[in-house]
Amino acid sequence: MHDSTASCACVTPQLEFWSLSSVTPCGRRKFSRIPPAILACVLAYLRSGEAAERCTVGLHGSGTVTWCTLTIGGEIQTRTTTQDEMAMNAAKAALQSVTDTITGQNSNTMTRQTGEPIGENKNSLTAGPTGPVIFQDRVLYEKIVTFNREQQPLRNVHALGTGARGTFVAENDVSQYSRAQVFVPGTKTEIAVRFSGTFTERGDPDTTRDLRGFAIKFYTTEGNWDLMAINTPVFNVRDMKSGPDAVHAFKRNPITGDWDPNQSWDYVATHPEGLHQVLMIWTDRIGTPASFRAMNAFGCNTFSFINSQNKRCWVKFHIVAELGWKGLSVVDAKILAGENAEFLSQDLRDAIAAGNYPKYKLSFQVMPEEEGYTHNYTFDCTKVWPHDKFPLIPLGTLTLDRNPDDHFTEVESIAFSPMNVVPGISFSPDKLLQGRLIVYDDTQTHRLGAAFKQLPINCPHATRVNNNVYQGRGGRQAHGVKFPHYWPSSFGGPQPDPSYREPPMRVDGPVDHYDYPGEGTDEDYYSQCTDFYNSLPQGEKMALAKNLAATFFKMSPPLVAAAMKHLYKVSSNLGDAIKNKLEEGRKTDMTKEEIRAGELYAMMQGLAPEKIISK
Repeated sequence: MHDSTASCACVTPQLEFWSLSSVTPCGRRKFSRIPPAILACVLAYLRSGEAAERCTVGLHGSGTVTWCTLTIGGEIQTRTTTQDEMAMNAAKAALQSVTDTITGQNSNTMTRQTGEPIGENKNSLTAGPTGPVIFQDRVLYEKIVTFNREQQPLRNVHALGTGARGTFVAENDVSQYSRAQVFVPGTKTEIAVRFSGTFTERGDPDTTRDLRGFAIKFYTTEGNWDLMAINTPVFNVRDMKSGPDAVHAFKRNPITGDWDPNQSWDYVATHPEGLHQVLMIWTDRIGTPASFRAMNAFGCNTFSFINSQNKRCWVKFHIVAELGWKGLSVVDAKILAGENAEFLSQDLRDAIAAGNYPKYKLSFQVMPEEEGYTHNYTFDCTKVWPHDKFPLIPLGTLTLDRNPDDHFTEVESIAFSPMNVVPGISFSPDKLLQGRLIVYDDTQTHRLGAAFKQLPINCPHATRVNNNVYQGRGGRQAHGVKFPHYWPSSFGGPQPDPSYREPPMRVDGPVDHYDYPGEGTDEDYYSQCTDFYNSLPQGEKMALAKNLAATFFKMSPPLVAAAMKHLYKVSSNLGDAIKNKLEEGRKTDMTKEEIRAGELYAMMQGLAPEKIISK
């Protein structure tokens, strides 16, 4: 297929119609001028098995194509304009094989990546029947080098994931807070979503106890906005300097290569600011969700809204599942892990395929800018904002109504970053957020290459890129502007618009390393942990104690003692409940399988269960 720049060089008639069944090889260039909405409709039509002869595309305009129509059996099905050139380039590649089949150019002959037909795909080219392989066997060479590179590096966190596509519909007027067009009531925005574990790896059962990710890419008319949420309202660190350490603590032991609860809980005991999130992960509702369709999520970091008067306020995002918030017991999660390692992923796909589209309400909490500087918790992402002081304000509804067509290109290649915002949404002094603004784009460059933002799943879908980025390694799409490739210039080119400048953000004091206000106090470490524990129904409190006790069976006595010291400060009731679970053993309501597994592990470590009880 020809490049879009070549097709644009063609002289376009004022009115042109052509049938898919009679396109010449030269005429295939016309595909590059068809907008993605038309291409998608054509592709769906052809996949339905109807005759290609009945499908006709009309190109309309004077000098250039400005709009197109798709006619099937003499009846116009859809029409669209030709503004989205970048998405057009991505869509035409998806239609290539269909086009070749229709025009008779394919004939099912295997080819190299260059299009050269392949005559032999089993035996290498050799000097004689037993002679050495000849380097000029280009099919062999291409096959090997492609195979060596077909797997891109995995995400260091959130490697185990699945995805869906859908829409966001804005429903509430929030213009007093934000000027973002995505929030204008009635606006419908395409979205791509990726659900994931955090510390689990590809191939692990997706019901394993873990923190879950819920990342959303909004393809807005003002560019892409990424909202990266997790299923706890807090993080276990509040400064990016501790971020890599926290990840290492919950990954595999570097010496043994095993999952190691000792190192994980050693980290918690020496970083008690993370206890708030850890308690949540050891509940059934959060640590082992029953379905991605019944899972709430949170932006965690503090962001800002900016309105049309250029006035700022602080916000936190919340995602609430229409089906409620439901979890699996530890026993059910383990049974499912053995029966179906992809249970959560399959449940999501099956529901969407059956038309049971998952829905979520997107809401936010808001805090006036100046008030934000008066609270210790405003920019501390290990803390929540009290809902009685800052109630949820609805933004709209997220609906997931389409499964991905290709897992690799739509789920594994999608790249998120909190740096991706649009006018009306911005950042805050949140120290973890400031570090995350750096790390995500950098890791995606490592995983996907320098041009990862030009991949079809990552590029804007509702607007076009317009800048003077100059060539660059790995570029995949033509930019609208190649010259001048600098600014300002007497030759013109794209111009910055001062109306999009954000208001100044307040800073305090000289440059130094600062603790968070009140850091190290019981109020800092335990007060919100206590509030969380007290908010749980009695059944969830007992499940939390049971889950923690099952983990402590696998740990060394000193680390159990260190963990219990912190848990007693959260609540003496919680500490006693865990202690009783450990002491009672077979007399408790823990299943025989859980007890047997715990005792077996302790025996293998040379530990008697009764010796690991400590207050």
